[in-house]
Amino acid sequence: MHTVWKDLRYAVRVLAKSPGFTAVVVLSLALGIGANTAIFSLVNAYLLRPMPVDDPDRLVAIYTTSPHFEGTGNFSYPDLLDYRKQNTGLAEMMGSNGIPLSMTDGERPELIWGEMVTGNYFSGLGVHPVAGRMFLPEEGREPGKNPVCVLNYNFWRRRYQNNPNVVGRTIRINGVSFTIVGVAPRGFIGTVLFNFIPDVWLPATMQQAIAPGYGNYLEERGNRWINLRARLKPGVTRAQAAAALNVVARQLARQYPQTDGDLTVHLLPGGTRTQPWLIATGMIPATTALMAAVVLLVLLIASANVANLLLARAAGRAREMAIRIAVGASRARIVRQLLTESVLLSLAGGVIAIGLAVWFSDALKGFYPTLDFQTADLDYESRLDFRLFPFTFLLSLATAVLFGLVPALRASKTDQVSAMKSGPDGPRAGEGHIGRGNLLVMAQVALSCVLLISGGLFLRSMQFAQGTDPGFYRTGITMFSYDLDLQGYDAAHGRLFDKALLERLRAQPGVDAASIAYPLPLDAYNEDSAVLAEGYVPRSVHEDNTAGLSLVGPGYFETMGTRLVAGRAIDERDADGKPLVAVINETMAERYWQSPARAIGRKFATRRGGPLKEVIGVARNGKYFSFGEGARLYYFLPLAQDYQGRTTVLLRSHRSAGSLIAAAREQVKALDPALPIYGVRDMPQFLNRIVSIYNMGASLVGTFACTALLLALVGIYGVLHFTVARRTREIGIRMALGAQPAQVAGMVMRRSLLYVALGVAIGAGIALAAAGFTGSLLAGVSGADPLTFCGVLLLFALVALIASALPVRRAMRVNPTQALRYE
Repeated sequence: MHTVWKDLRYAVRVLAKSPGFTAVVVLSLALGIGANTAIFSLVNAYLLRPMPVDDPDRLVAIYTTSPHFEGTGNFSYPDLLDYRKQNTGLAEMMGSNGIPLSMTDGERPELIWGEMVTGNYFSGLGVHPVAGRMFLPEEGREPGKNPVCVLNYNFWRRRYQNNPNVVGRTIRINGVSFTIVGVAPRGFIGTVLFNFIPDVWLPATMQQAIAPGYGNYLEERGNRWINLRARLKPGVTRAQAAAALNVVARQLARQYPQTDGDLTVHLLPGGTRTQPWLIATGMIPATTALMAAVVLLVLLIASANVANLLLARAAGRAREMAIRIAVGASRARIVRQLLTESVLLSLAGGVIAIGLAVWFSDALKGFYPTLDFQTADLDYESRLDFRLFPFTFLLSLATAVLFGLVPALRASKTDQVSAMKSGPDGPRAGEGHIGRGNLLVMAQVALSCVLLISGGLFLRSMQFAQGTDPGFYRTGITMFSYDLDLQGYDAAHGRLFDKALLERLRAQPGVDAASIAYPLPLDAYNEDSAVLAEGYVPRSVHEDNTAGLSLVGPGYFETMGTRLVAGRAIDERDADGKPLVAVINETMAERYWQSPARAIGRKFATRRGGPLKEVIGVARNGKYFSFGEGARLYYFLPLAQDYQGRTTVLLRSHRSAGSLIAAAREQVKALDPALPIYGVRDMPQFLNRIVSIYNMGASLVGTFACTALLLALVGIYGVLHFTVARRTREIGIRMALGAQPAQVAGMVMRRSLLYVALGVAIGAGIALAAAGFTGSLLAGVSGADPLTFCGVLLLFALVALIASALPVRRAMRVNPTQALRYE
């Protein structure tokens, strides 16, 4: 221990004598380690951090698969009861499902988001209240008998200012009185990843009372709505529980072949907010691997940069190492001392990296999209977690070994005779270290080039998303939503409400056009169906006939600014009871009828044997699900003919959104004082959900790419700087023999810039090879975009010139007399 302490003190003294070198190395490492720590903090917050529940390691997430459908499935309530009756190795089985709700607790009704949960949901998970109590098991048994609710911590803080006296208070949800019995702990936001965060939890047995229009969740075996969690009994493994559950699944398949046939049950660890379909489909692993690869590239570039500097520095310390060996230091002792210095540098970088990771997490909040609901508790999930510290510490140690071992081993092999004869800058002969340095520069330039090209592609994609034509106006439209199902409207009364509200809104001053629709193109919600065109013969059995759809009211195309290329728009003639009609897009017209003009009057169905819909118009193509999509099938149906209680109102006007919404609230209140409106936004805010994805991608990858470019600049400068320092005597001799400054500059730059060019070529080749994968993540730009590749090549040429300017200037100003003094 005494020897280790001496190594540490000596390392501190040595590094303190070279503050410039130390600062460059520490900052380089901080950037590399910080990028990895930041990404780990995201993975930790969303995938690794356990829910605030008792014994999370015993929890499992349960889902089903079937050969008859793709993806993963949930459970019905009758199935849940049947599984509970059997001995499956599970102590508890808890179910939940999200639902929008209308809450009244004051003058203005408010749309909130809730979860219907089984009575044992909180007790089975092991969630304890911060105020009041949680549900009792008996409160989840009798339908309609227990109108109680538990509030989310953040909702309690926002709506009731953390008032503990809210327990026992009565609020109205969807017209039914509920008693608040407790408040969930901070950080508990449900069990499903990337789902909306519930404001309130209600017993599942109250579902029929508050949302009769949604169907009877408690009795319909085919209504598979439950996201299922369970707790393993002591001594039972996931494999054993899965085997027991599948025995029950086969029994149910025999009893209920229409709804439960061929289902296989699977279990995943459930102590975190697991989303089974994201894991089963590989989406989370793929996304995590992509981000890990990006930040690992940054770390490798930083390590190569620091290794390069240490190699050059080790050459400069050759005389020191020779003296230490001459007085008895062993090779192992030299290596340990130099690795101690590397560890100190890396740990210092790790400390700064923690701060960078915190800044990064805070910066990400600015990219959170505008939605009708919240999907993440940003304040809670972005806070520092103790796991960051051991992760950063271990990563720092691994990085120290990665960049420090080779320079340390090389320094321990110093030739004592030549080192003793050399001047203070180390041996003058031999350029082995320069070759290694150039190889490291080539490696980091290649990796930096890959990141820069990726960053450039994401930047171009962001520019495309911000400027592309979505097929409707990007400005001048204000919108809000309401859900008549929450108030118990039937289809007839709902149509009357929609018509009356539109008449009132169109009469408002400054409103140029108004309509309704659900869902909108590019909305967070989407609908699709099959298209079976009358008389059309598919080109192959694999032809995709899936089309997206929107339900729209009269005036929709005028309000949105979507031009028709043939036929007419949907209007008041297309009412309930009238012939079924549709407006299709150009892609659909060309697929099935060769042209928009020939499509008018043709018919199609959305299911086999279903009613035919006549094409009355063709709208120009637009973007429907994302800005990066290609041409796809899409059609519009009259909302009056296919009633939907959930509706978005569209107002085109030059008035401010604030004044428009104030007037709209008054008109809604005049028709139904208990109906809440939500999703209030203008068109740029609506598109922000899509645009922010590309903005975040460009910012993340662009930040790492700029970091890599900075590290590459430092690496190129470092190699040229030490090249000039090591070859000062040689340069002096050349200049004494008549070499011109320009010839000296060419000599200094030639070899290093050759390695830079090779690195750029290798990096461009790697990026080109990955163009197919990269292109799948972009919008409106190819993964092999020539403009981006050429721009990066020019940028590297500029960086190489900047990095070489000072070393070349120093070489050109070498005084031959001073350079030849050492002997």
